[in-house]
Order: sequence, then structure tokens, then C-alpha cells
Amino acid sequence: MDLRWQERQRAFQARVLIDDDPALGLRPYRTFLGPADRADDRHTGRGERLVVTLVAGGVLVSLLLAFGLPREFAALAASLTGGIALMTVVSPSSPHPPREPSGPLLAVYPSSVTGGMAPVCVTRISADEFDRLGTEGFGTVVGTPRPGATFGLFVDDHLVWPRTPPRGPRRDDPRFGSA
Repeated sequence: MDLRWQERQRAFQARVLIDDDPALGLRPYRTFLGPADRADDRHTGRGERLVVTLVAGGVLVSLLLAFGLPREFAALAASLTGGIALMTVVSPSSPHPPREPSGPLLAVYPSSVTGGMAPVCVTRISADEFDRLGTEGFGTVVGTPRPGATFGLFVDDHLVWPRTPPRGPRRDDPRFGSA
């Protein structure tokens, strides 16, 4: 959890609760189940690591020879690269990187939206809010929903606050108007 975001969110909540005229805007939303992790959770595979090792080793050997160092140093670097490449090939790699467990999420869409648009941001909400909000609808947003920002969503007489820092959209997030 990002403690700085949590502190900013609490300060924002306090300002909203005491402000007489907060800036509001109507936006569509959708709730769904999924991981609240960021889109930058990509892990390298065994093949990518092998290519990087071989290219880096080739460049190192070429540089050693280009600068006129004794060939023994280049041979040592080449054998070290070969050993690292061998370890890369035989080392176990997890086919599925560990992921954050799925939970209730809220996707907020742009104020002027057409069918098939991706959400502006996605954040985790509580299970009670997930049940209360339903699958989709329109809510009054206070603040500016975007990745890493602070905001709140009024639906009827209930105010929903993000539980995690909002992230950007991912490919598997539901598009606006999708069933």
C-alpha cells in the first residue's frame, strides 16, 4: 500500500466533507472482480533473459578485444557468459507470476463516453460497496479520477472511497457498455 497516497486520500476526504461546494461531475461507472495491481507487472521469461545474457556477454567480449586487452580476459568473459547462459536455461521459472488476489473493483469512465471505451481508472472498493453499487450505473464524482489521484463517488446517498491507489486501464478491464 502506498502510504503517501493513503494520506492524500484521507486529506482529500476531510476537505470534501467540510467543503460547502465541492466540484462535482457525473460519470459512468462499473463494478467487477479482478486484481487491483498495476499494469506494469510484466515479468521476463526464460528466453528473454537468455537473449539479454548472450547479447551483454557478446558486447563485453567485443569491447575487451576492441580495447586490446589480452585474449585471456576476453576468453574468461566469454566462458563466464556461457556459464550464466547455461544457468539461465536450466533454472526453473514460474509460468505464472504471483498475482494479487481478485477482489471487488470500481472502474470509472470519462464523463462523455461511447461504447467500447476503456475506463479512466480502476480501484479496489469494499465488498459492501460492491453489492450496494450493482454492476453499472452513473455516479457523481468529486475530485478527478485518474491513476494515482484522489477522488470519491456519490451514488444516491452513499459515498464510495477508493481503497487502493487508482491504476490505469488494462486489456482485461471491462469496456463501457460491455456485458
